Amino acid sequence: MEDFYLVLIKNNGDIIHNIFATSHRDLINKYLRPEDIQDRTCFRATYSPKCGHRLDDVENYQLIINETYVPDWFNGELAEEIMDKLKSIIKSMIVRRRKQILLHEGAILCGNAVIDEIKHSIIFGMYDNSKIKLLDKNSEVNIMTDNSIISEMYDSTKVIEMSGFAVVEKMWNYSKILNMREYASIGVMNDNSHVVVLKGDANVIEMKDDAQANKLKHMSRISEMYGHSVVEEMWDWTVVGKMFDQSRINHMNHDSKVMEMFGDSMVEYMCDNSVIGRLCENSLVRKLDAAAKILRNELNRK
Repeated sequence: MEDFYLVLIKNNGDIIHNIFATSHRDLINKYLRPEDIQDRTCFRATYSPKCGHRLDDVENYQLIINETYVPDWFNGELAEEIMDKLKSIIKSMIVRRRKQILLHEGAILCGNAVIDEIKHSIIFGMYDNSKIKLLDKNSEVNIMTDNSIISEMYDSTKVIEMSGFAVVEKMWNYSKILNMREYASIGVMNDNSHVVVLKGDANVIEMKDDAQANKLKHMSRISEMYGHSVVEEMWDWTVVGKMFDQSRINHMNHDSKVMEMFGDSMVEYMCDNSVIGRLCENSLVRKLDAAAKILRNELNRK
């Protein structure tokens, strides 16, 4: 994971950090005095897991110094003390048990951790069988994998990456998932919820209202779409089971497939071997190209 965990290390052994910092500049502007910058009393660094290790594997972290030099004072007992402090910072984020609420916090969930409610917080990683019952109030999950579960997402919450058998059961309001792959799954998307990319066997069971999925690749699947839900692109063996009302697919490519279309649902463009199984009511396909086909056309005619 990039930029985890950003720190400033001072020559007195103090470590400046903040879970909401997205750059070293954030930390410098918030915590350093002009004389600290002038006298170079600290250096920028990133404390992160070695390649292939999880965020909760504190024994396999490394300190990456983001400077062109290593200060002379960073050695011996002071360096050991700082490394111990860094390890303690990460350990303090790890949650393995049940907690009622996380509020303005950063956490790494693993084992059988269960969080009833998360508000204004960042979950840097969800692993194993960890579970969030409610992700709310602009909170975000950076990595969600294994058999981790989010029961409900509300109010501009965000999952950056889902993989493995991770599941989001319901998404509401402006909640967003940026990347779904492998066997990741969403139960229901409502309102203005949004998925940017689905890959592999990623699965959305229902989309409603203004829900939107931008790209589906390989064998990813959406079972039903309602309202004004939109899919921008479908590739390879992706499948949409049913489309209702004014739901829309802008581009179908390769062997992608829509089983049934109803109401005023629309496909803008089909090409290659893409297929629509059944076209009903006022459904519309604007353009077919290559070997794209509609197997059964039952449009209402006046």
